[in-house]
Order: sequence, then C-alpha cells, then structure tokens
Amino acid sequence: HSFCAACVDGWRDQYGLTEEEKNHGSAYGIDVTTKYRTCPNCRSPIPPTRNMLSSLHAFTRQIRDLERQGDFESRAYQLLEAKLISLNNQIGEDWDGITVLDDGQEEPVDLPVPIGKCIERNDIPKMLAWFGDPKTPEFKRRLNAQVSICGNMTLLQICGEENNTDIASILLQLGADVDIKDSQAATFLVRTLAYGQGDFETCGKLALEWGAATTGHPIDVIKILAGTESADGIFQATLLKSEYGGRRCEVMGHERPDLNGDTCVVNEYLPETDEYKVVMEHTREKLVLGPNNLKRRDRTRQDPGYYIEVKANRIIRREFDSNEECQAYVASITGSDEVDDAACAKADQAAAELLSELGLDGDDLGAKVVKGKSTTKSGKKKKRGKKNRK
Repeated sequence: HSFCAACVDGWRDQYGLTEEEKNHGSAYGIDVTTKYRTCPNCRSPIPPTRNMLSSLHAFTRQIRDLERQGDFESRAYQLLEAKLISLNNQIGEDWDGITVLDDGQEEPVDLPVPIGKCIERNDIPKMLAWFGDPKTPEFKRRLNAQVSICGNMTLLQICGEENNTDIASILLQLGADVDIKDSQAATFLVRTLAYGQGDFETCGKLALEWGAATTGHPIDVIKILAGTESADGIFQATLLKSEYGGRRCEVMGHERPDLNGDTCVVNEYLPETDEYKVVMEHTREKLVLGPNNLKRRDRTRQDPGYYIEVKANRIIRREFDSNEECQAYVASITGSDEVDDAACAKADQAAAELLSELGLDGDDLGAKVVKGKSTTKSGKKKKRGKKNRK
C-alpha cells in the first residue's frame, strides 16, 4: 500500500498539529492525549512527515537548552514537553527512524545556519553571495531555503523573528515566497499574528502588502486574534476579515481624477460605514475610501512601489514619485531573466566556496528562532511524560 501526506492529512495532520492548536493557537497549550493513528485503509503504520521531524528536532533542541539552564518547571518548558509528547504519540514507537512520508513537494534547499545568522548580523552581502546568480534556477530555491534543524524556517521568517523589514523587503523583491510554511504550518504572516514573532505594524503589514494569504491556513489566525479580547487583537481581526484590510490597493472610479490609477495602503477598516482609512503611497495623503474605489494591487518584483538596495554595506530605501518611475528603475537594474548554464555552474561554485569559508559549526540558531512558538500565554500545567531522546 502507498500513501502520501496529502491523502492522510484529514486523518493525521501532516504538521502534527492538534485541533486545539488550529482553533485556538498555542496559547491554549498542547493536547498531550493525541493518539497514534495507522493508515485508515490498510492499518499500516504511517511514517512521520518531513515537517513533523523538523518540529521534533527543533523542540528537542530547545527543551535541552532549558534543561542545561536548570529550567524544568517554567511555562515554556511545560509547553515544549507537552508538544514533544504529542509529536511522539503521533509518530509512534514502531517508527523505523528512517522512513519519511512523502509530502508530494520538492525537497527544499537546506539553509545553512551561518547564512540564517546573516539576518541577525545584518550581513546582506554574505547572504546575497550565497544566493548566487539571479539568472539561475538555484537562486529561487535558495531564496526559499529552510533550516531543517530549526523548524524549517526560511530567511523571510527569520526576518520576522528579528523584526527586520529591510532585509525582508529585499528578499521579497528578489522573489521569496511570502506564503511558504514552516514545520508548524506557519507563514511569515501567521508567525507574526499567532506567535508574536515580529511586530504587526511592520512585519505583519509588510506581508499583507506583498499579498500574504489571510485564510486557508491550518491555524485560524483571525479566530485566534478575535478570541484574545484585547484591543490590538480585535483591531487586527477586524482588519483581516475585511476585503482590503492591510493591502496595497489601486484607487479607481474616484471623483478626483488625480487619484485614479495611483496606489495606497489600507491602514484601517471602518465596519460601521464599510469604508477604509488609506494612505496614498507616493503623496502620503490620508483619505477615507469605500470598497468601490479600491482594487488590490499587491506589491510584486516588477511593481514594488519602493526599492531597497545595499551599496557600500549601507541599506538604501528608494522612494519614487510614481509607480511608473519605480517600475522603470527596477527594470533598469534587474535585466534579463534568461538562464545561463555557465552562470549556474559559476554560482554553484561560488556558493560552495563561501560555505567552505564560513564553516557550518555553531548551530545555535535553532534555540533562538523556535522560542517564540513555545513561549505562550497558557498557564495550564501539563501532565509529564517521557522526554524525547533522539
């Protein structure tokens, strides 16, 4: 019998999430009673997915760090321990330690820890050098590379952890996937909203302007935000439930012809009147517009609205008087996207030399970047169980 992660996802979650986590977020703790399930068809054992194993390794590393510090009782420790029990229950004691369930997706490039640390150190040149030539297919794969030992985080998600919107913008300008998921099914936006990794006013709104999805996630972030009963949570939930909340939009059909065709950013939704408070992108004029005067115009590589670049190790943000001026500038510096085999080989060699120069020692990235997921608001004490000894 053969099966893949997609066909058994409704039977056993491919990310190892419980229904409690999906509906309420990790603030409610982890259900440690999650049961091991065999294939619903032939009752054969279901191997763990790549994401489940990445989460298992990441949480194991973090709980061991807490134990080295003598912490066996904190809320963070209890939730990490409960998560490990839940994952181990789902994987089962009879797993052979080798077989991984096919998730039907291309195996991602493994992000070297020294490259992941470039975000914290603001070392953009080293990061760009590892990407290689933009004309090669490997460039896009490296943009979306994931740290397998740290919960399959991407560089964009690490930017959220560091609240670094400049490097996040550079990654998005280069073509990074704003909706790629980590091992807990969290995107750049979901990590900001559900786990507090990055500020909503910076990272959250950046993700929305670049087209991040607000629905269709395994984790119901809108429900979680609304359930916090805090002013910020309710404001964010109201914004996300609206059609244009937080988005970059184009103005159309307005009585002022000078506004039509220009872009704005929606900052607030007014449910009483079904209107939006917006800021015009290039003039900074503040307006209140109805939904009939707006249409989404997400930022893209060719139409970002602004441009961030690095010169002489300095970050420069270029603003423009119009989108046409911005598009012309981007076109002038990005050039052709034609693939060159010689460039591919040269980029691979350069990346290999860079990693050799950096070395791959010092993998403490995982202890930091996973922390936001386990440090939650729950005060519930969980039943102790066996610690993972992998």
